[in-house]
Order: sequence, then C-alpha cells, then structure tokens
Amino acid sequence: MPIGLNRGVVELADHDPEWEQLARETIERLWQVFGSIAKDIQHVGSTSIRGIKAKPCIDIAVAVNNPTEVKKLIPALEEGGFLCRPDPNKKWDIFFVYSDVNLGTRSHHVHVVQSESDTWHEFVRFRDYLNNCPQIAKDYEAVKLSLMEQHKHDRPEYTKEKHKFIAKTLKDAQIWACLHEIPVSTTFTKIEPLNKGWSSDKKYYSETSDGRRFLLRVADILEYDRKKYEFEMMQRVATLNVPMSQPIDFRVCEGGKKVYSLLTWCDGQDAEVALPMLTESEQYVLGVKAGEILRKIHSIPAPETQEDWEPRFNRKTSHKIKKYRECGLRFEGDEKVIAYIEKNRNLLINRPQYYQHGDYHVGNMIVSGKDKISIIDWNRPDFGDPWEEFNRIVWSASISPCFATGQLNGYFAGEPSMEFFKLLAFYIASNTLSSIYWAIPFGQNEIDTMMKQTQDVLRWFDNMQNPVPTWYLKQCEFT
Repeated sequence: MPIGLNRGVVELADHDPEWEQLARETIERLWQVFGSIAKDIQHVGSTSIRGIKAKPCIDIAVAVNNPTEVKKLIPALEEGGFLCRPDPNKKWDIFFVYSDVNLGTRSHHVHVVQSESDTWHEFVRFRDYLNNCPQIAKDYEAVKLSLMEQHKHDRPEYTKEKHKFIAKTLKDAQIWACLHEIPVSTTFTKIEPLNKGWSSDKKYYSETSDGRRFLLRVADILEYDRKKYEFEMMQRVATLNVPMSQPIDFRVCEGGKKVYSLLTWCDGQDAEVALPMLTESEQYVLGVKAGEILRKIHSIPAPETQEDWEPRFNRKTSHKIKKYRECGLRFEGDEKVIAYIEKNRNLLINRPQYYQHGDYHVGNMIVSGKDKISIIDWNRPDFGDPWEEFNRIVWSASISPCFATGQLNGYFAGEPSMEFFKLLAFYIASNTLSSIYWAIPFGQNEIDTMMKQTQDVLRWFDNMQNPVPTWYLKQCEFT
C-alpha cells in the first residue's frame, strides 16, 4: 500500500521498511527549514514501530524550546508542502500535514512540541518501549485492528478509543525508561515486561550481553520503606543458602518517583506446570526439598517487640469471619468451617513466631530439571507462627498431593504431629473464609476458583471432622 491516508478513513497497512527511509528523508528536509530552532526531530507513531500494521501516514515530532518561534517558519514550510492545520487533539501549538493535492491524501503529520515536555517524552518512550517489547507492540496492533473494524469511517472515535490503550501503555513505558538508570543496564540486550502475579509491582525480565539474566521489580516511591524492608530480608534469607532470586541492587529511580529491586533470574519452569510432568516419586522428592527450604526460612526469629501470636491472630481471625459474613457470598458448609475455628482458637496459645515468606506454594516456585527447586516472589514477608505458612499448601495439594506430602515430611523430617495437623486445618479454614471476599473485586472467575476451593477443603478435612487432609499420603508409598 503506498504512503498516504484518505481524510476521515481508518486504514492499516503492513509495516513497510521503506517508511523509515521516507522518515529520514523528511527529517532532513525539516532540519533545513527549522535549523537551530529545532532541538531534536524524530520519527514517531505507529510507522516507527517495527513489525506492526499502521496507518500509512508518517508521524514526525519536532522538539523546540519556544513553539511560537515556529510561526515565522510557516511560509517556508508551506512552500515545501507542509501545511499548517489546527491540531485535532489540541495538544500541540502547531501541527503540519504533508498532502498529495492530486490524490487528496495525507502522507505525513508533523507535530511541533515543547522540548523536554511530557508530550515529547511520551512520543519517544512509546516508540522505544514497543520496539523493545514486541509482544506489547502486537497487543497494540490487535487493538487497532479491532477498532478499525468498529470505526472504519469514524477516525475521531477510532483515535479516542485507541488512546485508552496508549495512556495505559505510556505508564508502563515510563517505568521501562527508568530502568536504564540501573548501573548494569548498560549491558542489557533485552528488557521484557512480565504480567504474571498479583503484585502491584511492575516486573521485567532482562538479559545482559554477557549472558546474565535478571528480574527487575519497580514500585512507586511511596512503597520505599516496604520495598527496602523486603530487599533487606531477602538479603538475610540468602545467607542461609536458600535457592532463590538473589538480591543484587536496590535504588531509587526516575528522578525519585520510583524504586527498584534487581534480583537474579531463576531458571526453569513454574512448579505448577513442571510437577504434573514428573513421576509421583520425583514430585515427592521436590516436595521434601521445598519443606527443607521452608524450615531454613523459618530459622529467623521475630523481633522481641512482636505482639504475642494468640491475641494477634485471634483478632485477625475474628475480622475474617466478620468480613465473610458481610460480603454477601456464601459457600456450602461455611458454618462447619467457622465452627472448627471457634472450637480451636486455643491452639494459638504460646505459638512461636519466625520469619515467613508470606506466599509459599507451587505458584511461587521454579523447577529446573527433576531435582532442583527455587523460591521466587518475596514481596509478602511477615513474622508469625511458622506453621501458619502452610495455609497456602492448598494450591500445592491441588496440583500434586505427592509434592504437598513431601513438603510436610521434608519440613518435619518425618510425619508431622497431630498438633500440627489441627493447626493446619485451623489456618486453612481461616484462609478459606478470607479468600471469598478477597476474590470479589477480581471478578467471577476468581470467585468461582475460590468457591471450588472451599469444597476441596471441606472434602479434604471430612467436613472439618478430621484434621489430617485426605491428600496427605504416607511416606512409605514413595520409598
């Protein structure tokens, strides 16, 4: 498709490598007219993004210190075919189009913007972000194709809807740009966003020219104290020889607006994907290792100023029951769960408190080969009863009862006591209630997942009559 777009119509063409050459030629012509008034001139917009469909109209951004100085250049620009037009988005002081008078099409848009303004940086960041993150670029293409079908002859509506994606992506692009402030970033050959997980952190996978791989976590500066604490605790756990994302660097970036943590990347597959492909014996062995790792993590005692566990967790449990009763949702058998909790609150008396990972289950574990497991996502640390950490084992048991059994046996170096199983049922019961109202903001799919889990829990514990879950298998079955 030749360069040029009919007015008012939405058309997308396959990416053409010649667009870049046309842009360079246009930029040279603009430099001849703008001279020192321009501080920078760059090819921006969709035609500057490699590998995606775009409107066949080249966007050029011109950065100037004083846009009003451009007005005296209008005669020379119009003589060269660049016609001054009101900007449809009303963001720029001066906007030019280059048109083919005979065909009635526009082939170039020239946006004059304030040098170092947010608008200038947004143009450049959006382009660079999508060129460095091909999947995001493809997502953008998909949005545009969908909108083209809906608004083929309504370009203003197409543009308005498209900018919803752009606005969201610009926030990510701004964070991505700040990653280049990281000292090791000079050797980065790849930075890709990661969208898995529930954390509000922006996460990125990166590779360096010498083969090193990292995980970058970026958060708002308001999270500084919490993120610093997380990083320092990771450093402390790392001294215990725990296989994990090793903490490398922690700093403020983006002019003090963000804070980042740089961690090593753990090779392998997510445990929830890898485990079902292994034999039951191999799953059990990895579970034992996960239990042994957790015992190391739980070797760090809570500060002496920590509130006693019994009043602290009883208060938390009462709050969970109250919120569950008020949330408007119910699951079958909920009163049996609540009755078990009320009957066994005394189990919390004199429980010790140690450091907790905070979300210890197969979703935060990486399996490499058949015998190596690493722990990731250390962003929910706490101090509490170490046995409470097993409340997330429901996710592991759903994927692999053999793994979950191995985790318990590895942690206790044998079969756990009945005292443990009673508390395990208590902590899982408490967590089951809170999972229902937690899921509500995330939509019906999450609600359905948690509702199903409530029935799994009731089945595992025989309607809360037996504290030993049915998925727990005897160690002799794997020897």
